[in-house]
Amino acid sequence: MIRSTVRATLVAAACTSVLAAGLTACGAVKQLSAAQKVSDAFGKLGAGKSFSAKLSLDASAAQIMAYGSATGEKIEQKNADALSGLGIAVALSSDKPLKDLATPTAGTGGAGLSADKSVNLSYTVTGNGGASLVEMRQLGGDVYLHADVAGITKMMGADPAKVQATSAELPDTLKVVKDALAGQWISLDPKTAADFGKGLAGNLPKDGAQPSAQPSALPSMDPKTAQNLLNTVKDVLSRNATFTDKGKTDGAEHIVVSAPSRQLANDLLKSVPSVPSVVKDIPGLAKLPATAPADLPDRTFAMDLYLKDGTVSSIGFDLAQLDKKSTPNVHLPVKVAFGTDTPTLQVPAGATAVTAADLKNIMAMFAPKALGAAGGHMTPAAALTDAQVKELMADGLTADDIKSATEAGLGYDQIKSLLGGAGA
Repeated sequence: MIRSTVRATLVAAACTSVLAAGLTACGAVKQLSAAQKVSDAFGKLGAGKSFSAKLSLDASAAQIMAYGSATGEKIEQKNADALSGLGIAVALSSDKPLKDLATPTAGTGGAGLSADKSVNLSYTVTGNGGASLVEMRQLGGDVYLHADVAGITKMMGADPAKVQATSAELPDTLKVVKDALAGQWISLDPKTAADFGKGLAGNLPKDGAQPSAQPSALPSMDPKTAQNLLNTVKDVLSRNATFTDKGKTDGAEHIVVSAPSRQLANDLLKSVPSVPSVVKDIPGLAKLPATAPADLPDRTFAMDLYLKDGTVSSIGFDLAQLDKKSTPNVHLPVKVAFGTDTPTLQVPAGATAVTAADLKNIMAMFAPKALGAAGGHMTPAAALTDAQVKELMADGLTADDIKSATEAGLGYDQIKSLLGGAGA
């Protein structure tokens, strides 16, 4: 359900953003004052040196339960309580206007904006009440990670003591993992990770080929192709979307954007792949279906936009609109709130630095075969009995999972502990 919520909301928000960012270029829509307001409001978001956005499930636990009942998804009360108010936030700041930042291209190592050390950013997952559950910060090029593992466990209705038991079972070589499970901040120098990757996955032979000296560059989109794609998407959206000015609500201008969901999806699926070079530049695009999924309802969906001081302050969307099984009395509201004045990010005190040795030990735990191929060394655990293997497979592990774990030095009790099993 979380995956569905995030995916659908981001699609809806992205479509609106793309439309709004360039609507003034569409002559037929330019005359609509509501559309013009939205276009100008989105344009102001990138004019400053900071930006924030927070996607949150704005539904109560009762609404989530009702949605599950209507759509056939079994949602337990404890999970509904945990999902209610769940949020994902991103904040970005720089010493220059965000619109002037370079866009990601091949050769940046996949870091994109994060390759620019003048850019500070953070990603945060918050629970009901706004408490931080998971947070990632990038400051001066270094990355800092933190997770309230005990809080997450408790929120999901499980026993935090099992987290402590799992941590106690881990070998001392995984101290950085123990610190993470204890809720401490972890720091990582990207160069350490990059160097480790070059010596491991980036240089492993594939299909008999010799190891490469450098990892492959990521694919990039030609600027002309990107502009053609943007123009195509804007054209499709401008033909389908309708803007209605609803006046002011609590001091904010309220504008409703509506569009026929199936028609919009079909037009996008037909038009986007036809853009010259776009299929070549975007891997997997050629595999998109030719028509909208059968479970996408053939109805008009609406999205609420709120503008304050000429800038977009929030977007509201009811996810239930996109579910064919949903009835008019069932609602699953989500909200995306925007801001342009983000607080200054601070370097976390006492963060545990991840070393190349730590990365090697973690790799030994999760991918021992890859580490062995790269020249790593591990001390396997004692072989498990047939009864132990059978019990672990009953818990959902495969034979390969069990073999990899034992090769990484994990015994039966440690594997059970990681699974949260009663026999740990």
